[in-house]
Amino acid sequence: MNQRIALTKRLLKNSLTEMLQTQSIYEISIRELCQRAGINRSTFYKYYGSQFDLLSEMEQDLLRSVETTLSAHQDYSENIVEQVMEYLEKDIEFVRLLLNSNVDPQFPEKLFSFEPIRRKSLGLKAGMTEEEYEYYYCFILHGAYEMVHKWINKENREPPAWIASLIFHFIRG
Repeated sequence: MNQRIALTKRLLKNSLTEMLQTQSIYEISIRELCQRAGINRSTFYKYYGSQFDLLSEMEQDLLRSVETTLSAHQDYSENIVEQVMEYLEKDIEFVRLLLNSNVDPQFPEKLFSFEPIRRKSLGLKAGMTEEEYEYYYCFILHGAYEMVHKWINKENREPPAWIASLIFHFIRG
């Protein structure tokens, strides 16, 4: 992707994030989005069919970044959790929108069923039956999700390393 395309997409993504802070995605028109981003509608339609397609790409970008972080490490470690938390903090406004279900109420399920997360957590199985593991996985991920949700929404957040250490400690026991 050349720099011009990357810049155009970044302007659209930033504009959508800003607009989603005050409006539902259903209320956002392509005309308003393009006007805010300072691009032509024809340029928007060159890359996306709707505001939902743009949102989907933004979610996929987030999930790909998480996957890249997870793939860089062989074993599940506190360092992996910390790097994921640092990434989430970098794009805090968009992450808040996703985690608070203001934009896509299905995002938590997309995150929970995200294959790289499931693969990394398989090392935590420790002799459980498949049925026990499914319950364990559900318990751990939903608990970790709620911790991240609370942390992301705090104005005076603890550092990413601190929350990562706490999550890792709870998971490892």
